[in-house]
Amino acid sequence: MSKEKKLAKKEIKAAKKAAKLEKSQSKQYNKLVKKIDKKNAKAEKKASKKGKPFVPTPIPTQEEAFAVTSGSKVKKIILMIILILLIWFLVYFFYMFYTYVAPPAKNEEETSQSEMAEYDRYKNPHKITTTPDYSISDAKAYLKQVLHDCYRDLGYTYDPSSGPISYTSNVININNEDCYVFNAGGRTYAVSVKLKSAYVNSNGEYKPITFRDTDYLFY
Repeated sequence: MSKEKKLAKKEIKAAKKAAKLEKSQSKQYNKLVKKIDKKNAKAEKKASKKGKPFVPTPIPTQEEAFAVTSGSKVKKIILMIILILLIWFLVYFFYMFYTYVAPPAKNEEETSQSEMAEYDRYKNPHKITTTPDYSISDAKAYLKQVLHDCYRDLGYTYDPSSGPISYTSNVININNEDCYVFNAGGRTYAVSVKLKSAYVNSNGEYKPITFRDTDYLFY
């Protein structure tokens, strides 16, 4: 079947459907007009008996009549949906209300025993942390940074941190701290194994090096 024939067939079906709808609407419209005429006739008689002016109910056109009825149908459908939801909510509420069962009350002894059984002695999951002992290479890097930051305070005219720093294989105790001993820049230095402080040997006495708000870099 060609496209033209299919379109013609669809148009014929649409025309028949429209004609059927028009015929149905015209019948309904005629009934509405008769109903309004009957109502106006009764109202006119009553008004004439009472000596009051008669105001007839206007008869709408066919388009106006079906526009009003279609709007009222939509409103009815919306109201019906709201009513169904309200009924469902009430049914659900009463069902839950009558089927609810309160939990059984516990005796004080049972409650206290169960509560005591739930608690165990506290155990700290974390290990006690202390400042670790750093390696010789870490202490050497620490001393290198100290020399770089404080070489003028130590009396150098150059930066000795770029020169060799050798570990003497000695560990001495200064101020109750074990310290690695190094040679650098023609002097002897001691660095705490915990990297808390650095000392310079001056005439056989180890003196702490004063730092000027420096950050200790490890590289």
